[in-house]
Amino acid sequence: MCVEAPVSDRNASGERLLLALLILACPSAAWAQSASEPVSAPVIEAFDSASAVGRARSRQSRFERRRARLLPRTTADWSGRCDEVVGRFCEWWDEGEWVPTPESPEIDQERRSLVTYLDSVASVLPHDDWLLGQRVWYRVEGGAWLGAVEAARSCGGATPWWCAALEGLALHGAGDFEGSGAAFDRALGEMPAEQRERWTLPERPLRGKARDVLSEARTESPDSLGSALERFWLLSDPLYLVPGNDRRTAHFARWTVSTLREDARNPFGIAWGRDLEELTVRHGWELWWERSQSFDVSAGLNVIGHKHPEGREYLAAGETLLEPWSATEDDMVVRKRRPRSLYAPAYAPVFLPMNGQSVVFPRGDRVALVATVALPTDTTVHSRHSHPRPWLEPPPTAVGASDTVALFLISPAGGARVSTRRAATQGGLMVEAPAGRWIASAEAWSPGERRAGRRRWGVTADTLPPDLPALSGLLFVRADGPEPTTLSDMLSVALPEASIRLGDRMGVVWEVTGLGFAPSTLRYRLSVQRRDGNVARRLGRWLGLVGDAQALELSWEEAGPDAPTSVLRRVEVESGNLEPGDYDVTVEVGVPGRNPLTSVARLRVDLPPPLS
Repeated sequence: MCVEAPVSDRNASGERLLLALLILACPSAAWAQSASEPVSAPVIEAFDSASAVGRARSRQSRFERRRARLLPRTTADWSGRCDEVVGRFCEWWDEGEWVPTPESPEIDQERRSLVTYLDSVASVLPHDDWLLGQRVWYRVEGGAWLGAVEAARSCGGATPWWCAALEGLALHGAGDFEGSGAAFDRALGEMPAEQRERWTLPERPLRGKARDVLSEARTESPDSLGSALERFWLLSDPLYLVPGNDRRTAHFARWTVSTLREDARNPFGIAWGRDLEELTVRHGWELWWERSQSFDVSAGLNVIGHKHPEGREYLAAGETLLEPWSATEDDMVVRKRRPRSLYAPAYAPVFLPMNGQSVVFPRGDRVALVATVALPTDTTVHSRHSHPRPWLEPPPTAVGASDTVALFLISPAGGARVSTRRAATQGGLMVEAPAGRWIASAEAWSPGERRAGRRRWGVTADTLPPDLPALSGLLFVRADGPEPTTLSDMLSVALPEASIRLGDRMGVVWEVTGLGFAPSTLRYRLSVQRRDGNVARRLGRWLGLVGDAQALELSWEEAGPDAPTSVLRRVEVESGNLEPGDYDVTVEVGVPGRNPLTSVARLRVDLPPPLS
């Protein structure tokens, strides 16, 4: 007999991501029991502690057997190839859709009855670790996060590190990630060294370079490993907007769940093992259950467990761990297609890539960063469906929070960070910080929409002598904006993305610093040139059959400032003579006695929208 346990997901373009787990072992026939057996009243009679715990274990096992028989049926066929085998489980990805069936009232009532019974036993045996774990777990599973926090804190005489870990699990689910992190830190500080190492080093959810980087740090020294882990979790944090680090606390919450389920019956009806441990640590615990149709009487129940349908890969890649200040946006994108591990923030389970401008303005021993931010439209497949999406239920701490956009500069070593934020879903933002190596993160979050967007990349800005001329990047703004006197003036008119419609006008803004220490005449040249890799088109230009790739060029001179200062300039450009496509916009500044300063930015020219 085989039991299937698929986990489904889909990316923003509509391709369905199916992660299926095929159990290749069979549950013991001794576990079979009628679903119609009566539920005992939650009364504890006078018996010894071993008998009390034994009855509690029997009651927990009976709940899972009854749950399996009350699960909704599915006719979906999850059989197929194996993309990865994890112990007894087959893992694969496929096309299709899945919509959760609401849990039956009978299961909910059975769970409540079990929790009441376990609480009654715990009132007699408050020191039992297993009892405490199950009392917290079934509250967690039922969504009673605040009740789970209260249960975890009623530790009694249970093992202190275990109490702290359960509190961390409950606080993570309640959305208090700072409190959860503190609880897990206490647990790690008190648990046995071997277990602490297993929990601390995230080997299970990692692969390739990231695992190698952390393993090498472990062989060097505890301090090296600590620094590497600090950077790893800093880069893995989904949103710096949200206090705490929920990807880190999710990792420890998963270890906590795996530990409490080791010695308890699970809905699959098989013994807990390293494969279930790995899949729990990598992808989290199951959120919904079904059972598939079985035409083999001897096969019993084929139970299917579903993970979060919006799970994505947030863990940092190995390349970014080594030099995050050199990382590109693509290096730090949140990936959804076939990730090694799955995670969905409860405060924003719909987490989407975000486009926008990002421009560095060097200013001697400081640097200013301007970025545009806009909350992406929900393009996930279920957004087009009318069925309920229970995975969008907010945690308690997200209720009533306001829409926010923010821009961060964070030191890769941790600690130092600067940011700016405001209540909105889009806009231009600026931060200024000392020159150096930074991680930049532009973020938008709408708690009410249960949605967030993010761009993250590395920034390197060297300290420059005050009399050394330097040219910033190029910022594209609306043509109707004011003449700039300060860079802040341009934030409200910055284009959301580096793109315009054919026929529209726009402004190009840049800044030159390090001027005014000697009399000078500045020579400017602005050009717009087609980025065209088409071989036939290049050959046509060479033969004179098509126009030149350079579509626009402006040049002029002006006197430099007569005192040390910076110069901010804006030039308007019209796209009427351009064809749709990608262009390089180049600004070149000639300064006497210096090599020309050059900045290049890519611009997209699109067709205007069709007439209605």
